[in-house]
Amino acid sequence: MSAELHLARRYLVGLRRRTHVATVTLISMVGLGLGVLALVVTLALLEGFQSSIREEIVAKAAHARVLPVDGRRLADPARLVSVLQAELPQVDMVQVVRGTCLVSSLTDAVPASVAGRSDALDVGIDRILAARLGIGVGDEIQVISPRQRLTPMGPLPVRMRTEIAGVQAPEPGAETGSVSLPLELAQRLLWGRPVVEMIELRDSSDPWRLGARVRAALAGEGVRVQNLEELHRPLLLALALERVMIFVAVGLMLVVAALNLLCNVAMVAAEKRIDLSVLAGIGLPPAALRRLFLLLGVGIGMVGSTVGAVIGVAVAMVLDRTGALSLPRGVFVVSSVPFRVEPSMVAFVMAVALVLALAASWFPSRLIARREPAEGLRYE
Repeated sequence: MSAELHLARRYLVGLRRRTHVATVTLISMVGLGLGVLALVVTLALLEGFQSSIREEIVAKAAHARVLPVDGRRLADPARLVSVLQAELPQVDMVQVVRGTCLVSSLTDAVPASVAGRSDALDVGIDRILAARLGIGVGDEIQVISPRQRLTPMGPLPVRMRTEIAGVQAPEPGAETGSVSLPLELAQRLLWGRPVVEMIELRDSSDPWRLGARVRAALAGEGVRVQNLEELHRPLLLALALERVMIFVAVGLMLVVAALNLLCNVAMVAAEKRIDLSVLAGIGLPPAALRRLFLLLGVGIGMVGSTVGAVIGVAVAMVLDRTGALSLPRGVFVVSSVPFRVEPSMVAFVMAVALVLALAASWFPSRLIARREPAEGLRYE
């Protein structure tokens, strides 16, 4: 193997005396470097945005949810709460009922999601509903439930007037407005009796594995447990698909650079046909010739991908720390474009670049290994 390494190094160093071959080699290196740089910066930007979204989900949404297997009501919520408190004492638990009601103000009325929570002390609405109704803290709203009660005037929907005590941020992914009520108030409005539809749990120390721990604690209780991934499956699948599609789209730059590398290796082989025929004539086996040009292509790919990865990581880190790319306030959860460089991501991009360089070098190296020694000397 030392002979092939020595020859590959000599060929790379000696290319500067062949201007046209050296130019094509430099273009191949620059192409691979630019492809790796573009992939590293793009994936760092994508990881920055997606990490912000995941952190927003963890910060504001439930990490696990206990639901009935059939119907909408939990059969014995008090027992479930006692079991969870005994098995998972560090986890925060909230009993919840949900429904859709008509929420009206003095100017408008819109349907909204109503949630009664055991940790809610006052009535609150989110910013979406506040904007739609043009209301804020201290204003009065009327919540009209789909549940009806019998009156001397016939069946009438249950309604409630209340004053808004706070306006909070909407839940991640929410598109319609929502109203938050104390649990007892929401139970009277939506059910007319003390009913619990679900139990939401939060554990900031290990949110992504909380669902599995809750399942183990409630095994045999006849309930259904949703973990964080199941609660936000559409959003997380969309983020994963976005990552794959952007990687494929930007990765086409590496494919083009690999095709250029193939032409470069073939040109070097044409330039060195006499040397290769002499080497084959003195006993260098075809496998060694094949390894020689594989090493040549991988060497070009290694230099280009390493330089591109280093520059890409530096650019991403500088843009992230300086906040050079600002974003409109109130539109995104961050004030500037975030970049997050993952070492595993950089290693994967470099591995893809090296695999493409190896694949681009394989075809011409195979043709070189099958060439007869006399063929390179026939016209010399």
